[in-house]
Amino acid sequence: MNRQALYDFDGTITYKDTTILLLVELIKLRPWRFAGLILCLFRIALASNSTDKQGYKNKAIGHLIKDLNERQLSAALRRFKNKVKFLYRTSVLASIDEAIQDGCQVLIVTASPSFAINACMSDLPVLVIGTEFEKYKKSYTGFLKSKNCYGQEKVNRINEWATSNNITLNVQSAWSDHFSDFDMLNLSANRYWVGGEHLRKLVVDYDSEANFLHIE
Repeated sequence: MNRQALYDFDGTITYKDTTILLLVELIKLRPWRFAGLILCLFRIALASNSTDKQGYKNKAIGHLIKDLNERQLSAALRRFKNKVKFLYRTSVLASIDEAIQDGCQVLIVTASPSFAINACMSDLPVLVIGTEFEKYKKSYTGFLKSKNCYGQEKVNRINEWATSNNITLNVQSAWSDHFSDFDMLNLSANRYWVGGEHLRKLVVDYDSEANFLHIE
């Protein structure tokens, strides 16, 4: 496929951020880690900007997956997938199906952990580019393997994927609900913002040709 369609996940494909749903399923595996999780959630709540908030989300996830392998996480991820499927925006899913039918490679580019979003999207022929957590001897260490896949790093990761696969980017459409994805959407001539008036006011001064899927 020499054409691509780019999608953010949380708030774009879904109605809301799915992090809490993931944390709930992960804490069920080892409830004794609850105290550490509460501290992470407290820091998320007090974070002054979206970058810091995302960093603390990763710390919470890392705390809960430390020393676990993929097999041990599988049951929690199945439950997570089953909950998330009720949060999908049908109009955005329809656009993904249309992009696939048109011969586009669909890339789900997300700040969420790739292992979790891969579980959610396993029924569709899409590629997930997300935040990667480090492993040692097949078990997660709790630390990030590379930079958080957020903001400009999304563009870096897309370019790395294209270069490593000898692909020339030809992005047909790009979708997001958050202004932090402006650089990613700028890879496409057809940019779709999913949100209400607040998002429109943020975007309109920078992108007069943007398309809006208006959601309040």
